[in-house]
Amino acid sequence: MRRARVRAALLAVVAVALAGIGWRVWQSVAVRPERALETLGMELLPQVAQHIRNFRRVKVKDGRTVWEITASDAQYFEQQQEIVVQRPELTLWLGDGQRTVRLTSAQGRLVLDDRELSTATLEGEVVLFLDDLTLRTARAVYERATDRITAPGEVTITGRDIDVHARGLEVDVTPQVLRLTGDVRTVLKIDDARTS
Repeated sequence: MRRARVRAALLAVVAVALAGIGWRVWQSVAVRPERALETLGMELLPQVAQHIRNFRRVKVKDGRTVWEITASDAQYFEQQQEIVVQRPELTLWLGDGQRTVRLTSAQGRLVLDDRELSTATLEGEVVLFLDDLTLRTARAVYERATDRITAPGEVTITGRDIDVHARGLEVDVTPQVLRLTGDVRTVLKIDDARTS
């Protein structure tokens, strides 16, 4: 009999506590002004980046692909008109529409100008593939307005017949003009089988 009274008393105390908590929650919700979902979204938008997995963006003009960007992960920041990408690959089609210049890196930043690619800055293990040449550097920038790739730091170029080390590089993409800007060291590879 005594246990039954203790259980009943405990049950009454728990019920009163739950009722009190419920009352306080209702009061705080009732007092808070109503905000539209649209208003809440606008407050959060500046701090929130859109995440895109397996990112891909392509520019097609007159039925011909001009450039394509893919990445394993992308974060879009609307206010800055900028996309931060992981493991990006930027492919630029040359004038003939058949040959390409391809850039890969660990990460990058893409700046947009009204939904059009303006600048791509690639950093970390940047590799540029141009015909039979492979160029490696730490940082490269592609400017769409000038159709130029620049790499200000150490550059290593390897090809079938040549190895080059230099400081600084400029590549005019469409005419395929490559300029090394300083401290150039070149090693020509001669195949004995071809010379005999």
